[in-house]
Amino acid sequence: MKQDCTVSQSTADETKRFQTSESNEFPEGTHVSEPDEMTGSAIKKCPQVNIKSKAAKEKVDCTSWSYLFVHNQKVKSIEDQLKKDGVTHFVHKTIKYVPRHRNRGGMREVETPSVSGLIFLQGNPELLQDYLDKNKKPYKLCKNCSTGKVATIPCNQMEPFMRVAETEPERLRFLLRPFVYYSKNRTLLRILTGEYAGLEGYVIRIARDRRLVIDVGGMAVAISGVHAERFEEVNKNEANKKERELFYKRNLHERNAFIDRYFHQVKTAQEVSAQVENIELLRLQTLADVRDKKLDLKDAFATFYFMIEEMGYYYAPFIDYFKDELRPIFEAGRTVMQEIENIIAMFQNINMQLHNRYATEYEELQAHYGYLFEC
Repeated sequence: MKQDCTVSQSTADETKRFQTSESNEFPEGTHVSEPDEMTGSAIKKCPQVNIKSKAAKEKVDCTSWSYLFVHNQKVKSIEDQLKKDGVTHFVHKTIKYVPRHRNRGGMREVETPSVSGLIFLQGNPELLQDYLDKNKKPYKLCKNCSTGKVATIPCNQMEPFMRVAETEPERLRFLLRPFVYYSKNRTLLRILTGEYAGLEGYVIRIARDRRLVIDVGGMAVAISGVHAERFEEVNKNEANKKERELFYKRNLHERNAFIDRYFHQVKTAQEVSAQVENIELLRLQTLADVRDKKLDLKDAFATFYFMIEEMGYYYAPFIDYFKDELRPIFEAGRTVMQEIENIIAMFQNINMQLHNRYATEYEELQAHYGYLFEC
């Protein structure tokens, strides 16, 4: 099934679209050509979140941002609701130029989110989730796939990101892989000069240009035009400690704990083969339970969704080192992704609201783990 909420073309697919090469070398300040010209962007923002009660005001943490994915067709209506309620939000939008009419000349502007359905919200995550629960069910704030907790972005990181988006949007490129993917065996650097001094990330060559890849709530965003800036290395001990913390502690509810028993770390080809069998067993058993009416489609969707999260949790940290060895597991994962797409297609004829909800959740899943299942 082809989703109408797939990642937009302005999102960077560094493996297919740009034939990316990555480098660990420190930038030497030499001039390099910029990538091919991109369309401009527009920013949608509104004033500070308006909290009613005094007690709530004291709880608000205005130094952090979180984000959520919504169905791409719902972005405009949700923006209007956020503006009406005074909730500070941010949507990075790309302006594309398309023919005004098939048989007539001229072009017209079309605004689309740079990442389909991605909306940033400012405030305390608990208060923001309470707001969503009361006004925008069933949307949930996204988790950082490298920590398992609700993604939070400090204001000192979000403000430079928004500043670049407002003044020089063509310098920004959302990457399909999460930020943790770029941290392996690289030196964390901090910009010392220029308007964006203080930003931290990894300098990587993408599309023949050195770019600073920064962390935006677990997502990776590349900023071009940094080759002339001065950098310093961030504390190596802290960076190494973060890299060692590959797995986070999880409190799984009963069904997910049961599924987790079928996933294990692998070290040999035999263990890889056994893990592939486990994934296929879970997939077939879930389909059988649906046929026997032991599970409904919503439970099946949740099962397949968590199976993909499990593959990301156990195997994503090692894809750089053992990609070929882990390939059978990710091939099995593609079949699970296909089952998710099939369920979403079924809901299109059953319940359009649930179809849009699950299409949105699938978009989030693709944003975090889609790179694992590339051919």
